[in-house]
Amino acid sequence: MMRYWWAFWYAMAFLTRLPVPYLKRTDAAVAATSLIFYPLVGLLLGSSLLLFSAACILYNPGVSLLLLSALLLGLWVFFSGALHLDGLADSADAWVGGLGNKEKTLAIMKDPQSGPMGITVLLVVLLIKFAAVFALLDKALQGNPAQLQHWNLWLLCGGFLLVPVMARSSVMGILWTTPYVRKEGLGSALVAGVTPLRCFIIAALIAVFSVLFLQQQVLFILALWFTLMALARQVMMKRLGGCTGDTLGAAIEVQEALLLAAIAL
Repeated sequence: MMRYWWAFWYAMAFLTRLPVPYLKRTDAAVAATSLIFYPLVGLLLGSSLLLFSAACILYNPGVSLLLLSALLLGLWVFFSGALHLDGLADSADAWVGGLGNKEKTLAIMKDPQSGPMGITVLLVVLLIKFAAVFALLDKALQGNPAQLQHWNLWLLCGGFLLVPVMARSSVMGILWTTPYVRKEGLGSALVAGVTPLRCFIIAALIAVFSVLFLQQQVLFILALWFTLMALARQVMMKRLGGCTGDTLGAAIEVQEALLLAAIAL
């Protein structure tokens, strides 16, 4: 039982920049077990976004949705410490600079500096996410935050709660079907935590809550989620023959942006 306790805090320490208790255990078993708490970390992120939105609107019912969207995006980035954004930038630089070569691609990923392609992709993904947050708020609040009775809470929960959960849950799905190419690295210890049963349970829970929150959109969003995971795996396998921590982070960011945009459409 203590292994699960420390595995939860290990996941929190790894995926967020929130203060956590001193980790008395950081062994391989704890690291592997932490993978099952990735969806929970996503749920905590989504809950903070939802609560922050509600607090701002209750404080000022006439709040600018444009400003609120920017604040929410800032909170989103702060929560994760830009960990996945760093992986996205590194992957973009490596894919372009690697010129189709596996070894060169992996070498560029280790470079801490971001090049023009990494920065460009980063800006595009953040812009899509910002626009999607704004569109989601506008659609769910029907352009008038002051009218609480007209809020579409199901849509807000679908966007802010489900999307972070789905994106982080995909890490387990990708690791289940894709080899990890580095013997060392932040993701190598996670592979042992992947089992088919865990993948199916998490996917089933997400499907149930998707039906509840997304209603008419549920089939499209679930199909998009699985498609994005399959495409991410295909791209990784074609270039690297597997995945890395950076490519997993990139997959999380791209999924968050596109799933949120799809829900907000």
